[in-house]
Order: sequence, then structure tokens, then C-alpha cells
Amino acid sequence: MSETKKTELKISGMACAGCSAAVERALSGLDGVSSARVDLGRKTAYVEYDPAKLTEQDLKRAVEAAGYKVG
Repeated sequence: MSETKKTELKISGMACAGCSAAVERALSGLDGVSSARVDLGRKTAYVEYDPAKLTEQDLKRAVEAAGYKVG
């Protein structure tokens, strides 16, 4: 079993709890993500994932596909 990697993604475009839930769902739905938590106040997603299955770029693409911007 490979080790998990943790990362923080700054997310713009979130305005409400529904927005943060949408980002959380987009990240949690990826195969290889073990946990995803979004802090709306800090506009940050905290993600724990398997680097053997995903890259940070994959996480960013999932957020962008949900309609939000990273960075």
C-alpha cells in the first residue's frame, strides 16, 4: 500500500455551503482520494490522496470541472 499525500488547494468562486459541498463531492469522487474537506471561510480544500493514482493536477481539474478556480 502506498503512502498518502496531503495538499491544500486555494479555491476561488465559492460563495456558500453549497459551493463548498460541490467542491468536496468533486474531490471525494476521485479514485485515490481518501479524504477531502473544504473550509469555506479560508477558501481552501484539504485533500489526502494516493499519489500513485492521482496527481495534484488531477485534483485541480476536478475542481475546475465543478465550476471553480484553483489558485
